[in-house]
Amino acid sequence: MMWRAWTRAAKRLRTLRGVKRKFPEPIKRWNIVRGDKVEVLSGKDKGKHGTIALVVRKLNKVYVEGLNTHIRVLPPFGEFEGARVASEAPLHYSNVALIDPVDNKPCRVKYMYTEEGEKVRVSRRSGKIIPKPVELLKERKDFKYRPGIAEGVKDTQAREVAKRTFVPSLLTFEEDVMARKKAEYAAETTPPVVPVQKPRSWWKWW
Repeated sequence: MMWRAWTRAAKRLRTLRGVKRKFPEPIKRWNIVRGDKVEVLSGKDKGKHGTIALVVRKLNKVYVEGLNTHIRVLPPFGEFEGARVASEAPLHYSNVALIDPVDNKPCRVKYMYTEEGEKVRVSRRSGKIIPKPVELLKERKDFKYRPGIAEGVKDTQAREVAKRTFVPSLLTFEEDVMARKKAEYAAETTPPVVPVQKPRSWWKWW
């Protein structure tokens, strides 16, 4: 179990206690995503490796599976006798670092482009590419992985979205409305064009 400070329940609890908490300024560029292998840089689990279980970008914090845990006491309720459960506590984004796949040590990363034009993370020390966990990216909670989403019956089709339904014009709103009305009125009042048959000449019969 984890304490999620961004949920409605936590917000309601802070309101009841009279605590007004301001969220920190979010980090502009995140190098860590859910499923990455990281090393804890500070705290009681300093130097240990783990996997990112949850990323909270609103609070600039991450949860590492099995690390930085604390004991939560669940009181008895009804037939439940109560228990003591180990729960992960959040770590600040700056207290963890990605692991270099070459020497298995924490490293800083930078972004570069491959020959195919793909943006990848690269270790500053070894120059090795640190790939993102593709399988877990399809299930990320902070955004939708577009290739992994199937269009449903009630979804707007891609071909409908790509249609061009607006033609820019230099006319004002009133001039545009008047021009459309004149075109509609001209179409309604214009009589249908009847083809006129020309009389045949007498020499065409001979």
